[in-house]
Amino acid sequence: MHEGFPFLGAIGYYYGLIIAVAGFVCLVLTGFYAYQRKMPAGTARVLGTLAIPLGLLGARLFFCLFNLPLFTETYGNPWLMLRFFDGGLSMTGFLFGFTLAVFITARICGVRFGKLLDAATLPLGLFMAACRAAEVFTELGVGKRVEEGFLTRYAPWLFITEVSGVAKEFRLAVFGYEAVAGVLIFLWLWRFARTARKKKNVRAGDLALLFFSLYGASQVFFESMRDDGHMLIIFLRVAQVFAVCMPLVAAGIFSSRYAFIRGKADARLIFSWLVLLLCVAAGVLLEFLMDGRLSWGMPSMARDYGLLAAVCAALYAVPASLLAVLRKKVYGMDHIAVRVP
Repeated sequence: MHEGFPFLGAIGYYYGLIIAVAGFVCLVLTGFYAYQRKMPAGTARVLGTLAIPLGLLGARLFFCLFNLPLFTETYGNPWLMLRFFDGGLSMTGFLFGFTLAVFITARICGVRFGKLLDAATLPLGLFMAACRAAEVFTELGVGKRVEEGFLTRYAPWLFITEVSGVAKEFRLAVFGYEAVAGVLIFLWLWRFARTARKKKNVRAGDLALLFFSLYGASQVFFESMRDDGHMLIIFLRVAQVFAVCMPLVAAGIFSSRYAFIRGKADARLIFSWLVLLLCVAAGVLLEFLMDGRLSWGMPSMARDYGLLAAVCAALYAVPASLLAVLRKKVYGMDHIAVRVP
């Protein structure tokens, strides 16, 4: 349930307040990074002016698009889709709107799209972390039910406890896990950016591709844990489907550069895509298992999520390893005049 507070004769909500503050902080960090990269003054302000409405529009549009029956059948009033302030937003839709805002800003300010996207996505992990942490004031981010055991007794902060009379039920606090993951993503990207700046062996857009790879792979895992009924297609979550596409797209871009340089798709590239295809197949199979549509021995949440974690780690490792090869063998070799597409 949303928790509110009085504000200028109206009601403010902690969920929205936290997101607004986080957005401002991330915009400041984007401006700082853009200044370091010698982008035109005011670039971050233009980005903020566009990213807020376009991000909100994308978030609401995605939610409504994949929840049309909710408005047309359950509520019987499609015009309720315009009441975005009542809640119902999609992080995936926000990312699409946000990326569009970056593209338009780059055209307005005369900055390379990839360069500005790097600056914009660098602090995005913190924004994601704040959005997920703020879900503690909502009914979102609630995970599957787990049996009482060692972790529920000695690490209760990992779970949401629901009490009904004398009965006590434990659910995974997925929003908390995602908040921690967002902070870790930010720290990893910040370290990557510092190293890349010293060695000067990355191209514009590489940082953003690394962010989407890491965020997408992690969301495949976390979305599988959720049990809040948010944007479902049968049993697959819309956000999960788009999330798995993120590392695939990044791997595709890095692969095209690698193949262009080598002049062909060698064994490394073929093996990388075999791993990606196996990861997608294994992920779908595990979703069927965890949804109860297939059976494999005795049910074990620890086993299934352990395997899914390995699959998601490989999803990120493939584009990250391709980028590492490009950085080591091409980007840092100033004596080779190669134009990478």
